[in-house]
Amino acid sequence: MSHQRMKPAESHTMLSAMMEKRAKKIGSSVDEAVASFLAEPRPYTALQRRAEPQEVAAVIAVLCAEQASFVNGANSRVDSAAVASI
Repeated sequence: MSHQRMKPAESHTMLSAMMEKRAKKIGSSVDEAVASFLAEPRPYTALQRRAEPQEVAAVIAVLCAEQASFVNGANSRVDSAAVASI
């Protein structure tokens, strides 16, 4: 099985493309599409915004640190709890 790795900037680009598609669908600006997306009921999203690439990169940096050498096979969600469970 192949594993696909995503860089923080790629994640942001993917989310931007999703919001551009949403904006076109609802006939609004991208900012309005993001606002409407976040206004929908999302009970687990604490921050009510998209992650910035540097926020995702910070988690990656922690996991790459020597102090995290014992971490093995873990899933780390960087989504402000948008998903209630893994």
